[in-house]
Amino acid sequence: MREIDYDLHRARTVLIKIGTEIVHSPEGLLAMGQIGNIVEQIAALHMRGHNIILVSSGSVSIGKMVLHRQYLLSGSMQSHLGGQVDDNAQFDEKACAAAGQSGLQSLYEMLFAQYHLACSQVLASDADFREPQVRSNLQRTVRALLDVGIIPVINENDIITRRTTPLITENKIAWDNDSLAALFAQEMMVDLMVLLTDVDGIYTGTTNDRKLILRFQRGDKQIIAPESRVGTIGQIDKLHSCIRAVDSGAVRAAVVAKAEQGVLLRILNGERVGTLFVANGERIGDAEAEKQHIDPLYSGIAPRDRRTISKL
Repeated sequence: MREIDYDLHRARTVLIKIGTEIVHSPEGLLAMGQIGNIVEQIAALHMRGHNIILVSSGSVSIGKMVLHRQYLLSGSMQSHLGGQVDDNAQFDEKACAAAGQSGLQSLYEMLFAQYHLACSQVLASDADFREPQVRSNLQRTVRALLDVGIIPVINENDIITRRTTPLITENKIAWDNDSLAALFAQEMMVDLMVLLTDVDGIYTGTTNDRKLILRFQRGDKQIIAPESRVGTIGQIDKLHSCIRAVDSGAVRAAVVAKAEQGVLLRILNGERVGTLFVANGERIGDAEAEKQHIDPLYSGIAPRDRRTISKL
């Protein structure tokens, strides 16, 4: 069977989501080189005529650094006055978001300005998508920004949300910025949604014998070992978000890929990078594996090393 050509380079509107693990280094510092490289690629795609929507995490983690610094400064004064300072102080998540949101947006404004591009902050919460008028306002605002060449930078409005973190929906799906990206992708009917992460895509198999899932769609019996990286909650959330987006019929395709040098350009050039999610299409594989309803990528994995992701 032939592999389908999805012509991703023809995508007119592209939503790109980057997570906290991309915005920050393992040491907790801003990953300026990585962020700058993503902005540079977005600028190149914009010059090609693609409409780009950016969904970015990072405000809470940036805010934690701000609050921690201010806490240490105030602690120095308390120490001078004979007071006690708690070295293990915990900070309110909403306060962190409030302190970090302006810093995150300022960073993007500065970086995009180097390419003579403007960006605009758009904040939304899960509750906004339950109100038809609010959804309409969000869609109209984002469309108006795209029409004049401004790049919307979307983040969850952590400050005013009424829910606890994390929210688990009635379908047992955790709400996070991956979910927000999927909802915006559907609302704006984007051609392509790209979730950038710190791994090459969605994996299956054991730690010693894991394989990259090249293509995934609802109904596929993908087999994922608990020991593999994809067993983490974050990766499973990405599975749900991508399937929800493409299965809605509003989003043509979605890709989960590693945020490495030139990855966005490679994807939009039509290269197969990471894991591709589609709503329907031809099965890729050999006849024997299909008879067993098992993707050939996973046919050699022992049953004891598997668990099936079902009801996606």
